[in-house]
Amino acid sequence: MKVRLLYPDREWKYTGAYYDPESIVKDLGLSVLFQVSSRSQEPKKGTVQRADEADRHLGEVLKLVMTVPLTTREEICYRQEILQDCMENADFIESLYSISRDMTFRWEALGKQQMDKPGSRDKSANLLSQIEILHLFVNTLSRIKNLCRRYGMLRSRGLMAFCHRLEEEFGEEQEGKIRGILSDLIFYCDGQEEYSLEGSGRKRESISRMVLDCSVAEGMKLGEISLEEVSTVERKLRRRRNERTLRERITTAFAQEPTLILKNVEQLEDLKKLNEQVTAYIMDSFRPMMEELKCFFEELYIQTAFYQACNNLFTRCRHLHIPLCFPKAGDREELHFQGLMEFCMAIYRGQRPVGNDCDGDGKKLLVVTGANQGGKSTFLRSIGIAQIMLQCGMPVCAEAFTSGIFPHLFTHFTRREDSAMNSGRLDEELGRIDGIIRHLGDGSMVLLNESFATTTEEEGSVIADDVIRAMVEAGVKVLTVTHLLAFARKMYERQLPEAAFLTAQRKEDGTRTFKMIAGAPELTSFGLDLYEELIGT
Repeated sequence: MKVRLLYPDREWKYTGAYYDPESIVKDLGLSVLFQVSSRSQEPKKGTVQRADEADRHLGEVLKLVMTVPLTTREEICYRQEILQDCMENADFIESLYSISRDMTFRWEALGKQQMDKPGSRDKSANLLSQIEILHLFVNTLSRIKNLCRRYGMLRSRGLMAFCHRLEEEFGEEQEGKIRGILSDLIFYCDGQEEYSLEGSGRKRESISRMVLDCSVAEGMKLGEISLEEVSTVERKLRRRRNERTLRERITTAFAQEPTLILKNVEQLEDLKKLNEQVTAYIMDSFRPMMEELKCFFEELYIQTAFYQACNNLFTRCRHLHIPLCFPKAGDREELHFQGLMEFCMAIYRGQRPVGNDCDGDGKKLLVVTGANQGGKSTFLRSIGIAQIMLQCGMPVCAEAFTSGIFPHLFTHFTRREDSAMNSGRLDEELGRIDGIIRHLGDGSMVLLNESFATTTEEEGSVIADDVIRAMVEAGVKVLTVTHLLAFARKMYERQLPEAAFLTAQRKEDGTRTFKMIAGAPELTSFGLDLYEELIGT
């Protein structure tokens, strides 16, 4: 049984992640999204949600999924369809995730870790645990099936196929057979001094009574043995009547069944071993099914967590009136958007930031310069965040957004010097650039924020020119924010057809609008504006 809610043709695996995902998370400030996604944004009326009520699993899964990019338009559209379905049917995905989470917690309490370690405890306890876990699996599948039936309005290919597979592979007939076998196995639980079926905590003390049917072979040896009846103080279980032959029914009706009461301690021990052997044989037949269901529920817990985390995020956006749109995956030469905002800033500050427009179609290099504190770094982060969200099937914080698919995405933002650095800041920057260059591949995008500004203007401009020009010539898409004005002017004067230049807008009175407009790099960053604002004349 397959889940396949993240990919149309496979289950989730943490493979194909971005190079250095921790740097991407840090540079783009994505940790804000993981924190918000871990908590429901619609607490019950009259209650206040505490920080310790956060579901960390949601944030952890969102982080993992966001750092593994989708690589085709089909995969992106498939996940977008499911996510849109979840946004329109928020109660469904919340219930589905809740079922999988509760099942996982109960599974762990019953001995999830011991399923593959039969020698980790005594055989009797291990068999009891397997019976209880199988009960849990069957009951959970039944709950999910009923949930799918209640939500017949689901429209996405992924969720419709999920519900169809559930009905097809775990239909009423299949469920009935399994429940019948499980009810027969109650004799083994009754024979134990203490057991807890599905966490009910019931206790019984009773002695099992077994009726065996056997033939006598040559030499007065016992022939084939079959289990006819098992009974305890509380209940009796017989082989189903329709499974007996006509002769057996007639014989049973007119003859009293022989009974042997075992009182000897050794005989009772033999009976206990026989109980275990019969039960172990039955449970061994379920092993392939339990292995399949084990994988199913592990996948379900992860995959539904992603969609529930997204719903938590987008609920926050709705409360803050932050616009969202599903982006379009275009060709790699495409990059254009309208009203693009920095998503993490919007979530963190609880208000709509300034949106920006851009048409960078056909451009491999985008250079952003302009006034200090003019919103350049925020603009670059907004593109990086939107690109990450596009490539994991999520909506972006914009009116419209189109970009190519870049499975190799890198960020190189300037870092503050700290005690963890073993060398100078320039050496640290060059070391990170070297790591990026070594991992460039087909479909690479690099975001550079004030890189090489830790040395002199002249030296930094030379390094930036050599590195960025080589990347562009190799087909890498480079977006850079820079204060290296000599480098920016040099690139502008080359009049490269694949390069575009933006500048942070500044009004005559020094006011920053936080808008990026097309324009040539200026020879100043207008630092005196900030000096006069902070210090005064």
